[in-house]
This record gives sequence, structure tokens and C-alpha cells, in this order.
Amino acid sequence: MQFVDNLRAKPFVQKIEKFFPAIAFLGGFSWDSITLGQSIDGLDILFLAAYYLGALIITILLSAHNAATMDEDVPTKHGLLNREWSESWKQKFSWAIQFCFGSMFSALVVCYFKSSGSFTTFILVVLLAVLLVCNEFLQKRYESFAISLAQFCLLGTMFLNFAIPHLVNRIGFIWFFISTLLSFGVCTLVWKISKYRFYVLIAPAVICILLIISYMANLVPPVPLVMKEQAACKNLDVKTYICEQDAPSFWQKVGLVAPSVHKGDDSMIYFVSSVYAPTDLKAEIEYRWYYADPRTGKFKLVDKISSERMVLQGGRDEGYRSYSRKKNAPPGKYRVETAYRNGAVIGSMTFDIFAGESETGIVQDTIQ
Repeated sequence: MQFVDNLRAKPFVQKIEKFFPAIAFLGGFSWDSITLGQSIDGLDILFLAAYYLGALIITILLSAHNAATMDEDVPTKHGLLNREWSESWKQKFSWAIQFCFGSMFSALVVCYFKSSGSFTTFILVVLLAVLLVCNEFLQKRYESFAISLAQFCLLGTMFLNFAIPHLVNRIGFIWFFISTLLSFGVCTLVWKISKYRFYVLIAPAVICILLIISYMANLVPPVPLVMKEQAACKNLDVKTYICEQDAPSFWQKVGLVAPSVHKGDDSMIYFVSSVYAPTDLKAEIEYRWYYADPRTGKFKLVDKISSERMVLQGGRDEGYRSYSRKKNAPPGKYRVETAYRNGAVIGSMTFDIFAGESETGIVQDTIQ
């Protein structure tokens, strides 16, 4: 449009234009952080599916651009994909696929981050975040069919691992494996359409294998589960989830000192958590209690608690509430993890148990 061309020709617009990608990136990521991960509805899944479908179509079109070159390793093609795209179309395709990849990266980083309950699962989130930033500089690289296919495979697997639990109301290794297999199957179909040699599937295959290994090692966050609230307390009413907690000091409120709970001689210590899950999703959870050795300060697993009542029922906006308890727990520093049973950590909390009465007093609170 003439108006847009005239506007872009103005000196002040040219000065700030180079910052537009960074502004769009930060704005989109901030918006996703606020709106995604708390509760995902069907519309959110449809938007992600639209980006995935758009990336699929453009990846196929990019194969035509590359396949039509004079490379001897690429066989002659016929029909729509037997052509060399103009520079204008190449740029449009690369910008379009960058937009689709960036939109998916942004949403998935937020969703996986909010389900990341331990340092090990956070590693994958960091990797996705790095790729999200790199995506801002890969527009020209996406003209390569092999690079686009590898990126498409990674995002497809992470998206399907997030979307399928919303459809089947279950999570677990079998569903992650199906997500990975389905994603690789789509990549294989794209490869067949493109008529490229088999080597372009090496990167997608390696990505799928590494993701499966990562899941088996509990390195993949248990999406779409999100920790909403957790607390260490005593005198818990298991019907109303009203409990007694130490009144937090100033340093505990600002997060510089771990929360604490004081117990009497026979007090039962409770750990309560509230986990969000989509409507109708069911998942078994467990609590892992760690105790810090007073001599070394290293945490050691002392108890793993699970039962039939610890079956998460999705659909409650504030999260599904559950608890574990320990009697005669010796004073010291503890860490309790709420985790998918035999799987990745959803959330964790470190706190101190002291004998006697709290100097700051006791407050009653309701775990939502």
C-alpha cells in the first residue's frame, strides 16, 4: 500500500523499525504469559492447531522452492511443487513460517514453564526459550527445507503432547509416545510429498528419540498440569482445607527465608497442594518428602506417598486439592515435591519444621 510505503520512508520510522521484532516478541510473550497456562480452553488449542497447520503448508511449499534448484541430489518434480519461487515469494514464505513457529514457541514456552516444577524439567523450558529467541533471527534460514522440517517436528511433538491430553483426558508415557509418533509421521508425509532424499528425516528422527529419552528421564514438564498453591501446615481439616500455618515474618513474605511450621510433641505435619488440570482429565499424583542432612545440607528422599485418593480430577479453576502427612517428623529442613506418579515434578516447596511454638504466632488459612 502506498500509505504504508510512505510511512516507512520517513526517517523516524526507519530508526525505530529495527526494534519492531523485539517489541512484537516481548509483547506477544508477555500476553501469552498472562493469558495462557492458567486455564486452556478449546479456542486456545484451535489457535495453536491453526499455527501448526499453517507451518505444515508452508513447509511443503518451501520444499518446492528448494526442490526446484539445480541440485543433482534432488529429483525432477511435477505439478505445483515443480517450480522455483521468486525472491518475493521466498521472503513471504520464510516470514510466514517464522510467524507460525514464533507463535507456537511463545505459547509452548509459557505452558511448559508453568508446568515445570523442578530444575531438571526447567532445562527443556530453557531450550525452548533459546529457540524462541533464535527464531527471531532465522527468517532467512527457514528457506532451507531441512531446517524448517526439523523445527516443525520439534514444535509439532511439543504441541501434540500438550493438546492430546485435552482430548483423551489422560497423560502419561503412552500418550507422549503417540504424540511423538504422530508428529514424526506428519514429517514423513511431508518428506514423501517433497521427494527429497531420506537424509532430511535424520534430524526429525533424532529430535523424536531425544524427546522420548527425556520423557523417560522425567525431563519433560507434565503438561498440562499446573501448580496453583502449596503449603506446609498442621491441624488440617480435610473437608474444608482450613489449616494452621506459622504467621510469616517479613523475610518469609519477600521469599528470602523459607516458610516454617512449628509442631508440638504429637503434631501431624501436612503438606497440601492444589493442581490445575483441564476438565475431565485424571492423573495419579504422589508426594516425595526429602530431608536435609544436618551435616551436609544435602536432601535425601525419605518418603514417597501415594494412595487411591490422590487421583487428580480436572475442571476446578482453583485446582484439585490433595495432601500428604507425616507424624513425628524430626525438626529440620524439608523439601516436598508434588509429582505425576512415577513421573515429572509438578511443583515443589522447601520449608523448615521446628519444635515448640512459633514466635510470630499462628494464622488460619484456607487452601484454595
